Amino acid sequence: MTPTPTPPPDDAWIRSHHHLLPQSQSLLSSHRPGMLFQYEPELDAFLEFLIWRFSIWVDKPTPGNALMNLRYRDERVAEQWGKVRTGLEGPGLTAPQKIWYCVASVGGQYLFSRLQSFSAFRRWGDSEQRPLARRLWTIIQRVEGIYKAASFLNLLSFLYTGRYRNLIEKALRARLVYRSPHMNRSVSFEYMNRQLVWNEFSEMLLLLLPLLNSSAVKNILSPFAKDKSSGNKEDAVTCPICQVDPAIPFIALPCQHRYCYYCIRTRCASAASFRCLRCNEPVVAIQREGVSSGK
Repeated sequence: MTPTPTPPPDDAWIRSHHHLLPQSQSLLSSHRPGMLFQYEPELDAFLEFLIWRFSIWVDKPTPGNALMNLRYRDERVAEQWGKVRTGLEGPGLTAPQKIWYCVASVGGQYLFSRLQSFSAFRRWGDSEQRPLARRLWTIIQRVEGIYKAASFLNLLSFLYTGRYRNLIEKALRARLVYRSPHMNRSVSFEYMNRQLVWNEFSEMLLLLLPLLNSSAVKNILSPFAKDKSSGNKEDAVTCPICQVDPAIPFIALPCQHRYCYYCIRTRCASAASFRCLRCNEPVVAIQREGVSSGK
């Protein structure tokens, strides 16, 4: 009896919106700085909806799943059938599963990212005179921490069982299985293995690094610093990424910390929710230093 195949962990490294986003950025490059980052959640949600509409909704795999010969299967029906012989059997997702997949993956992520940006821009965490805003900020941080912890546990479960890649698939009982028994491999096996290992390693770092207390680590390493006074002066002037005086200085909003334009632009473009390296506050937009926000 042939065991049920285990699909690769994730196809995020090959999804098409990673190729569409730089093209969308070039269309808005002539506008004022910070405009693209202001509407980045809407742009990401629109691209995610297009991928869902023309792939999962019409019973087709996403571009990354198609390259890896994978499709979604309704695991509830497959479990009722008992043990499958090759892992190819089983119906696709039902209409309610597809709709809830869109609501959770597109709508849920968009609403949470917007709520984070709004609360960070309004400084709910610093509002001592508004206890309600402070309480809401605490709830948002706790929900984010619980979600990341649950995602990490689900990742460990996936590495052991090979069933559900993320919490959305686990809740909907939507599992990736092979589409056909034979397929010509368009990507070499060694390259795919390297990409999958690096993808899972980077996801694990993204889950663990926000849980670390950066201020506590900095306090532990501070006694080993050579010159504390000069370091504090340089921190206010140099870019925290390249550690040089910015040739084109830009500031992160809303925390007002100073960066090089190229450094902060590339970091914000590569990360969905980039946090300031000095205060760990989410960066919702960037603005050239010395230019008022009304311009």
